[in-house]
Amino acid sequence: MTVYSQQRRRVRGRTVGRRPSTVDSGFTIIEILVVMTIMALAMGGAIVSFRSVAKSELRASASKMAGAIRYCFDRAITTGAYYRIVLDLDKSEYWAERSDDRFYLAGQKENSPGGGKALDVVAQEKLRDEEDQKLKQDFMNRGTAGMALDPPPIPRRAKFQTFKDAALPKVTLKKVQLFDLYTPRQKEAYTQGKAYLYFFPDGHTERALLRMNSKDDFYSLIVHPLTGRVEVKAGKVDVTAEFDNTDEEGNKFVR
Repeated sequence: MTVYSQQRRRVRGRTVGRRPSTVDSGFTIIEILVVMTIMALAMGGAIVSFRSVAKSELRASASKMAGAIRYCFDRAITTGAYYRIVLDLDKSEYWAERSDDRFYLAGQKENSPGGGKALDVVAQEKLRDEEDQKLKQDFMNRGTAGMALDPPPIPRRAKFQTFKDAALPKVTLKKVQLFDLYTPRQKEAYTQGKAYLYFFPDGHTERALLRMNSKDDFYSLIVHPLTGRVEVKAGKVDVTAEFDNTDEEGNKFVR
């Protein structure tokens, strides 16, 4: 056998015995589906966890608000002063104010212009101050004889001032909103501006429904006027026709 024949046989042997290697060029459909399923489960778990945290913060904020209401109720009794909680519905803030002046609630229902927008309290108080000054000046202009015959004018409205108390500081809600506040003296719930909840030294407050929310989750606070007790309920409790005419136990009464 010649050298040429031997080389040819070696080349043919290598050619015949060689097999092409296979290299994976991508993922199979099953592998892609498995990865997508894992990602979906992870995202779903993150969303559930985030909503659980948000609901927990809402519940904690509602409990803290209930404590503030009860605190003002007790303080009004122990100090003999008039208290109120100011609710800034636009900024989701609330704080307490105090007055030593005698204060009465309006006998008729209050209007809430602008579709539930609370009245401009600053403008109202400025107008009342001007009226008080005018009444006082008229009284002084009557002279000694006139002043002796008529009693001095009574200020139209008590003046409330913010007080510093470590137990009830100003609270700014971060991820929770003050949705609205309704009391029987209102024609409709306040949803904008500033709203007020009053407490009296004789041991009563206003019957009220305060709703707080975090996106689609709600908590409702029902304030009982004679005891200051606050019911904290999960969900959005609606204002019913009986709300204005029921007492602590749900018994009807005539206003």
